[in-house]
Amino acid sequence: MHIFDEFKQLTILTSLVRSDFQRRYLGTYFGVFWAFAAPLATIGVLLFVFNVGFRSGPINGVRFDLWLVSGLIVWFYISDAIIAGSNSIIEYSFLVKKIQFSTELLPVVKICSSLYVHIVSLILLFALYVYVGSYPTIYWLQIPYYLFALVVLVLAISMISSVIQVFFRDFQGVISILMQIGLWGTPILWDAKILPERFAPVVYFNPASYIIQGYRDALLFNTWFYDKPSQSIYFWMVTLTLLGMGMFLFNRTKRDFADVL
Repeated sequence: MHIFDEFKQLTILTSLVRSDFQRRYLGTYFGVFWAFAAPLATIGVLLFVFNVGFRSGPINGVRFDLWLVSGLIVWFYISDAIIAGSNSIIEYSFLVKKIQFSTELLPVVKICSSLYVHIVSLILLFALYVYVGSYPTIYWLQIPYYLFALVVLVLAISMISSVIQVFFRDFQGVISILMQIGLWGTPILWDAKILPERFAPVVYFNPASYIIQGYRDALLFNTWFYDKPSQSIYFWMVTLTLLGMGMFLFNRTKRDFADVL
């Protein structure tokens, strides 16, 4: 019976992810185009500003455009998935109120729905690399590891923020502001090496920095993740702690969701 229940939950989850993606991206005339329109416009503007305005040169010996885009697509997924995941319980309140459903899966629905776009963005990024003559290496095999780390981190944050959002509706605005701050506070548009030495470690307290640098290490700098053991250990300690906090909050508050919603 337990296996049957788990299979039933997985079936519901798969159906919700598919319907959520279709509702978000396939319900308009231009369809999934809108999922890429804003990111592509942002990338285009930033490349123009940095290449033409600031005349940015290579970063640590690699092309600036490749360096920038590899970090931006990670942040686009983080921002989109966390903002959507934070609102998941409220958006699917009818499931919380009317049927027996594991509410812990609701943030997962949004994260997986956003993941479609991120995977397509990765494929386009790979194509860009090949187009400019940066061909795949064995280091690219690390991307699934960093993708898994990215999903776990986003899930951990989304579980916490989605619970807070139920009881504090204005928190959605707070999340949006934090995502804007995070874009500039994380070394996405700038190289962490420009910071004074005494401030440099502060950047790595942000677990998103680990993943963004990981994508760049794999795609551009030919560096293995196990070459940075202290950063890997720190990332997983923080991420798993956040995930544990999120699961704890769900278990303590999910019985109150229906009353609040």
